[in-house]
This record gives sequence, C-alpha cells and structure tokens, in this order.
Amino acid sequence: MIGRILRGGAAAVALLVTTAVAPPSAEATSFAPLTIEQFTDASTWIVEGEVQRIWTDIDDRGLVWTHSEVALSTVHKGLSVPDSLVVDSLGGRVGDYVTHVPGQAVFSQGESVFLFLDATGDHLVPVSKFLGKFTLRRATGETRQHAMNWHPSPGEIFDHRFLPHPAPEHRLYADDLRERVQQRLDRGWDGQPIPGISMDRLREVNTIERRMPR
Repeated sequence: MIGRILRGGAAAVALLVTTAVAPPSAEATSFAPLTIEQFTDASTWIVEGEVQRIWTDIDDRGLVWTHSEVALSTVHKGLSVPDSLVVDSLGGRVGDYVTHVPGQAVFSQGESVFLFLDATGDHLVPVSKFLGKFTLRRATGETRQHAMNWHPSPGEIFDHRFLPHPAPEHRLYADDLRERVQQRLDRGWDGQPIPGISMDRLREVNTIERRMPR
C-alpha cells in the first residue's frame, strides 16, 4: 500500500468547531471548473479502484482528516502500479469535533471510484477537492458505467449506493472518461498553464515516467 502522499495549497482554510456550533457559512464555496485534460495534466496520480475502509484522525494543528483506503484496479498515471493507496481529505469528525471544509471529497465503503490525485509530502488528495473524485455507477437498463461528482449537503451522510443518476443526456460515461484521459496522456501536457498550479509543478508531474506507470 502506498503511503499517504498532499498538495500543500490544495487545502482550504478550515474551521474546527463542535457540531453544535458549526456555522452554515463554512459550507458555501465555488470552484473554477477544469476540463478532463486539465485534470489529467494537474494530477500526480490517476487511478481507479474500490474504497475498502475509511477512518478519521486529528493532526498536530487540531484539524480532522478523513482517510480512505482504495484497492486499485487501474493506474492511468503515476510512478508505479501499487495494489492500494490512501486518499486524504481535510475535513471530517472525530468524537465531538468536526472540521468543515468547503468542497471536501467524501467516500463510502464499497464505492467504485475514478480519481485525479495530487501528491506532496505525506498526503494524497483529490485535485480540486470533490471535483477530482468520480463515483462510477451503472443506471438501471444501462450496460455502461457513468462517472459522476457528488458533494453532500451539510449534515448529509454520504452513501454512494443512493446517489441519483444524472439524466442520460448529462452522463459522462466511464469509457469516454478513460479514453479522454488516455488520449491526453499519450499526447502529453501541452505546456499551457492551469489556475493554481505552478509551471514547475506541471512539468514535474507530467514526465514520461508518470504518464506510463509500470
């Protein structure tokens, strides 16, 4: 299992509060949209797999982190092909303490996921929080899986089994997502900037070795 691997600037300012006094304003947020190609360029790892277990802890700053172990079925981008890795999300609950982070990526056990991940130091986090995490599901009557983002409402318990399917005309099918990612990896980064990521960082995470994991 690969260790937790975080992009220092990826975590928003968080509020550590008890559940009883959590301010509603802590949940409001907006994110600049990225294309699949930009997600591919921005990622240290791009993987698919199934969530095996989830736990939380508190770091040295008193902030709660949620950790999700993912058993991997496919590694599209990365320096190696591990059996599993641990994905970290700033936010969660430990006892009476809750860290609220706008746009936190959340997981549930048994969930099939397609992940765009960023690694720095000891943590591995989804790129652009919940937008870099896709749940893979198959709607009734469909033969193809679709990939969807989901951000629960405040206080909502996340369970991937009960997510509503997007309307057919709005579905991003998993095989189309894989094809777009692979096409981008084959072509390589185009040298264009991505908001919030330095050019040096983009060069670092888009080497041939990362684009051809083995």
